Parts: sequence; structure tokens; C-alpha cells
Amino acid sequence: MKSDRSLGKAAAWIPATFRALLDAAPDAMVIVDNQGVIKLINAQTEELFGYKREELIGKQVEMLIPERYRGQHPRHREGFLAASRLRPMGVGLELLGLRKDGREFPAEISLSPVITKAGTMVTAAIRDVSERKLAEAQIKKLHDELELALQRSEKLASTGRMVATIAHEINNPLDSLFNLMHLLRVNPTLDAAGRQLVELADGEIRRLSNLTRQTLAPHRETVLPVVTRLSAILDDVCALLQPQFKAAGIEVLRNYRTEGEVTIYASDLRQVFNNLISNAIDAMENKGRLELSIENTGQGEVQVTVRDTGSGIPAENLAMIFEPFFTTKGEKGTGIGLWVVKGIVERLGGRILVESTTCGETGTRFDVVLPSNEVEPAARREYGERSA
Repeated sequence: MKSDRSLGKAAAWIPATFRALLDAAPDAMVIVDNQGVIKLINAQTEELFGYKREELIGKQVEMLIPERYRGQHPRHREGFLAASRLRPMGVGLELLGLRKDGREFPAEISLSPVITKAGTMVTAAIRDVSERKLAEAQIKKLHDELELALQRSEKLASTGRMVATIAHEINNPLDSLFNLMHLLRVNPTLDAAGRQLVELADGEIRRLSNLTRQTLAPHRETVLPVVTRLSAILDDVCALLQPQFKAAGIEVLRNYRTEGEVTIYASDLRQVFNNLISNAIDAMENKGRLELSIENTGQGEVQVTVRDTGSGIPAENLAMIFEPFFTTKGEKGTGIGLWVVKGIVERLGGRILVESTTCGETGTRFDVVLPSNEVEPAARREYGERSA
């Protein structure tokens, strides 16, 4: 404990036992007179504020608070002395202490009056609550994140119910289309070209029917996944969208560095690439270039890239494009296409990445990365850059 000399003559009224108890307190303790002059501090005050005792004794207590608050502090001190009682200081306010090196810290301060021979003194117990404030901020952040997660969960559940309802309603007209396709197929007047179109339409209807069944009961998949070439799926999708390419004046370039063999549900990936390529067509509107590529990543994965020269996606929208019901197409879009795409890719053990720019050479690139069956890189199947 410091000697009375280090405390100054003003500390002569303080019993040695009291000073010992003060130094043993866990919080910084500062005792001031009714003029706000510091009469005594303990060891914790030195440690908390960075001053030696002799630097504080006899100085105004305002030196321990930020300068911007010093003007109003004497009024608060006088108000406490007029009705002194044990109480926390600044209830509902953010209190700050000021260290010798100029750093501020959030503080919790309790005031209590002390009647002495030298008059009424005020004891201030000061505690640094920086860690508690950080913990409270972290708890608030986690709480906000949990709220957002719950909202998202509720939104997804609602979306799932709606999609299942729509899928159920779609099944009825699909049954009618199956019957119509059968009648067309057995029509003796149908020529070879007509039969080919009927077969193509029948295959698309069956694919749509399969998608609605998966939506209604994705956990009851009855058909096993099969080994499929991603190049074949992309070619099939391009064949179906050929009229749209031609009408919009879009050039399609393919660069398949591998066949891209994966074990999947083929109808799932057809839906993925049909959605991505259809979105690319919409983004380019009239004239443009669509680039499709397949390559091994060298890490047991195969990557399919769909790149367009369209208008691009604004940076502020990129984080939301996979959210249900988010769309930039107005009434033309439902806002569930990319959400469904992301769900399919992740269900297949893959991931989907996106890059886009609306400045300079605009356009969007989607990378679909899937587990590959190819242990060693397959012999290159170089299509080169050729038009569809």
C-alpha cells in the first residue's frame, strides 16, 4: 500500500484500515470532495486509468472522463450531493472513462456518499465493462442472425407447401396430355416428321411429370441415379432451345474438354441447365453469345460453365438471386427458378457459383460443380468453339 505522503495531506483523515480495504476492492475506487477534487484512489484505479496516485490526488475528477462530457459533469455531481444516496450513476446513459493514453472505455459507475470529519465525500466505484459490451454485441448479432434464419425457414416452408400444391394441380393436365400424345402416336395419317415431334413432346411431358413427382415427394425417389454425360444433357437442352436461339440471334459456342460423367438423376440436371440457359437468353434479349464449357477441376469434380453476354446482374442483387421469390424480371418471373436450381445442385453434392458485371463487357457466368465419376481425366473431346 502507498504511504500517506503519496496520498497527500488531504488523506490524513482516512484510517489506515479503510485505505487497506479500499486497495483490496475489485473495482477502481475514487473518492472526491464536494468540489470534485480527488482525495483518494486505490491500486485498481492506477491500473485502470494508467495514472500514478500522485498524478491524480488533488486534481479534478473530470480529468477521468472524455473532454466532451466535462462541461456538464459538475452539474451532475452537484445534483448527487444535493440528494446523496447509494445509486448507480447515469442510469440509461452510456458512460465512458478516459485513460491517461487517451483511450476511452465503457464504464459502469456506482456512487455512494461518505460522511467524514472533512465533510461529505463521494465514493465512485468504476468498472471497465468493455468485455461485457462486446459480449452483449455478439449476443445481439447472434440473436439477429437467428431471427433471420427463422424467418428464412418459415419462408422456405411456406414456399415448399405452395410448390407442392402447384405440382399437384399440374399433374391433372399432364395426364390429359399423355392421353393426347397416345392418340397422336396411333393416328395412321401422321407422317414420319410428325411422329418424331410427337416423340419429342412426349419425352418433355414425361420429364415435367417426373419433376412434379419429385416436388411432391422428394424423399420417395424410386428411380436410381444413373451414370450420365453432362455433354449429352447440354446438347439435349440446346436442341430444345434452338428455336429461341435462332429467334434472338444468339450464337452458341461449346468447349467440352471432357464428357463430364456423373452419377445423377438426369431429369434434375436438365432442369438446372434449362433454367440457366433460358435465363441467359432472357438476359441477352436480342443478339449475343452463349458459351458452354465442361472441364475437370483436378479435384474429383467436374465443372460446367454457362456464360452469356447479357445485361448482367447488379452487384446488390447477386446475394439474393438464389432466394425464393426474388426476381428482376417483374411479372415475367416467378422468383423460384434459381432457388430450385441451387437446391438440386446441392442435393447432388455439388455447388453453384455466380459472377456478373453490368459495366464494360457485361454478362453473367454460372459455374455448376459436381462430383465426377472420372478418376483420371478423360480423353479430350474438343468441340472447339463452334456454333449450335
